[in-house]
Amino acid sequence: MPTHRRYKGASRRSRSVRSPSRADVSHRDPSPAMRISPTDLMEVPSHGHRRSKRSSSASSSSATPYPTWVILNRMGARRDSFHGDGTTSAASCTSAGSEEIRVSFHLAKPPRTSLLVLDWPQGPRPSEGTTSHPHVIAAHRSAVLLEIISPAKYPRQRAVDYFVYDANGNASEGVRHPASLTQLPVCYWKGTSNADIPRPRVMGRESMGLLSCDKDLFIIADLETRLQPSAVNIYLFCSGSDDWRVLRGVPIWDDDDGHGVSDLGWWSTDAVLPYGRRFLIWVDYLRGMIIANMVHGSENDLQQRPVPVLRYVPLPVDPVLGNPYHGDYGRGCPEATRSLCATNHGIKFVSVNNTHGNITLFSLLENNQTWREDATLDFAQLWDLDSENRIPHVKPKFPVVDMEHPHVVCFLLNKDRHFAEPEAATWMIKVHMKKKILLDITDYSYSNKVGRSSSYQKSYRTAREMSEGLSFISTEMPCYLSAETMERH
Repeated sequence: MPTHRRYKGASRRSRSVRSPSRADVSHRDPSPAMRISPTDLMEVPSHGHRRSKRSSSASSSSATPYPTWVILNRMGARRDSFHGDGTTSAASCTSAGSEEIRVSFHLAKPPRTSLLVLDWPQGPRPSEGTTSHPHVIAAHRSAVLLEIISPAKYPRQRAVDYFVYDANGNASEGVRHPASLTQLPVCYWKGTSNADIPRPRVMGRESMGLLSCDKDLFIIADLETRLQPSAVNIYLFCSGSDDWRVLRGVPIWDDDDGHGVSDLGWWSTDAVLPYGRRFLIWVDYLRGMIIANMVHGSENDLQQRPVPVLRYVPLPVDPVLGNPYHGDYGRGCPEATRSLCATNHGIKFVSVNNTHGNITLFSLLENNQTWREDATLDFAQLWDLDSENRIPHVKPKFPVVDMEHPHVVCFLLNKDRHFAEPEAATWMIKVHMKKKILLDITDYSYSNKVGRSSSYQKSYRTAREMSEGLSFISTEMPCYLSAETMERH
């Protein structure tokens, strides 16, 4: 059964490093993947979104206090009333028994977290555990990729359904349509021999990415490492198609001397980051990142675009060489202390160094050759920012960079509630790393402030509790959703 890796507490020393210089080596002309910059964010107008650079009217308006982005929990809530909210709801059916489902959102202003909400009256009871709740796998712009499991039919792979929710609902220029919910076809896996029988494939929650290209066009990609060094398999689905494509042996190039990344044997994807309208970035927080230019062919036919061009880029922290698995706690949970984030101002990386007790914020420069250190904050400095002593003096976890303000970072704070303090509160905070200002503090669950009934409150709280130990997803949301459905506080 697919599972997310949860936080168990692990850290490594971080330092600034320089990415190798560029080299044009691919026989497929790798130049489309050799450079990414913040300008890629505005290649294609985003329907229903506020542009990355706000208009003068938007910036001067004091009547629009709603952010254009949210922090999504990995685990969604169950409501099962089909009531929805009239704005974000979209309906579809599962493949197991054609059971009707409806997906909507409970949105909140960061650092509060937002929830995907599933109405599934015919589904398993929410009390049956995490498999009865939806899993948010990826999100980009107005699109969200989610997974729903029918536990009674598991481990048959057909009981695992994947859906893409689109808040724009195939919106045309200037026209707002209802949200849509599209079920993905089953991806079949087949060995290299012609005698092999195709089998349904369960996709990887950490290795599956979503790229919203334009309007109702999106790409789903799952990266699979191979025994062969410097090459991967990619399972690719494009909206409007009927089936998945399997791209085998796609090479990965680096910028050093024309050779691919030397060793993928211990690669383990921790996150997949969409950037702009063309790029997906697979991240192993212990080894580096693989930048893929997914859209570098003709814009006329999404299905006929060439094979993605992949390039390895190191992170600004010391990589782990060889086997990263520890005999006691395995690989740990690197995403609790390291986070790669896409913002309206470029790609950011946050390192929480538990050994030295500090937090460092980096920016990837436009030429992709170096990381720039933007700000550092010691744990002691962070705790001193709380003059009213409201937050616990614990190590911050699961950083998320504000998509609108590149020097602002949100963190989760909690004590080990399993031992000394079972009722200890969990907090979300927002900190300006450069100015060293504590901007906001909120109770992570804040169940007493949400929902229309006690059952909704319990469902929302349960979803957030099940999400603890899992990384967050930051994503844009159409401005009309923020204005009409954002929770008031």
